[in-house]
Amino acid sequence: MTLQQLQYVIALDTYRHFVTAAEKCFVTQPTITIQVKKLEEEIGFLIFDKSKFPIKPTDLGEIFILKSKEILREVSELKNMVNIELDNLEGEFRMAVIPTISSYLIPLISGEFSKKYPHTILKIEELESDQIILALQKKEIDIGILVTPLNEPFIRETKLYNEPFIFYGHKDFFEGEKSSISVHEIEQLENIWLLEKGHCFRNQVLNICGQHKNNKSIQFQSGSIEALKKMVDHYGGFTLVPEMAIDTNDGGQVIHFAAPKPIREVSLVTHHTFSKDVLLDALRIEILEHTPKSFTKNERFIKINWR
Repeated sequence: MTLQQLQYVIALDTYRHFVTAAEKCFVTQPTITIQVKKLEEEIGFLIFDKSKFPIKPTDLGEIFILKSKEILREVSELKNMVNIELDNLEGEFRMAVIPTISSYLIPLISGEFSKKYPHTILKIEELESDQIILALQKKEIDIGILVTPLNEPFIRETKLYNEPFIFYGHKDFFEGEKSSISVHEIEQLENIWLLEKGHCFRNQVLNICGQHKNNKSIQFQSGSIEALKKMVDHYGGFTLVPEMAIDTNDGGQVIHFAAPKPIREVSLVTHHTFSKDVLLDALRIEILEHTPKSFTKNERFIKINWR
């Protein structure tokens, strides 16, 4: 017994004619005939007396039709309830963001988002990419923001923007003005400062730069991009940073890559069973409003994967 069969029965009761009922249900007349016959065989009695013209319900059929209408009415109410719930932003949600994004993105969006959606509570924590993937799998968090693609069958990715990598070097790293730098040039350089192991950004930087020989006397690997920039400022060398990490007060050499620029793809990620698309849309709109327009318009780029 299916809801579709119940709908056919109610249509037949309403129009008392197979062809008309089929037209109203947008199916062929044989389809509705076969399905009603299957239903009657399943329940063990005739719903309609087909010897009459127009057809009319049997005594048991009348009772069956009344109950079918109640069931379909309740199903409709359930669908309405679900739709209202899915469109409702109220509630508490758990979100995790990788450190190389959270420090620069979350302060930009948190104030405005709270004003627009005062009854939506986002509990945000910093986690590394592998931890976010595991937390999503266990459904310990609702949403993640990290670098994609992940190629995980249980994860749904909603792309946000492409963020370019930027060269950040000591103020005397290059003599004179340098307007741009290429990936090939980066591969020839030494003395790079890196994030510590476990950060996807480190893997991306190594994918761009290759496995560098470090001849610095201090072997320092940090979990903070800001710490790396300070090491560059004080001890020389260079690092690569996401564009949103660049500040007008930075004292080092900031050089953009020549096209095609290496970028990282940043996305909202959820478990594939997560149903609050209205929340994803609200977050996406807020994020895109507070990130540089060039991030989404950059047509020529090299996407740097970390996995």
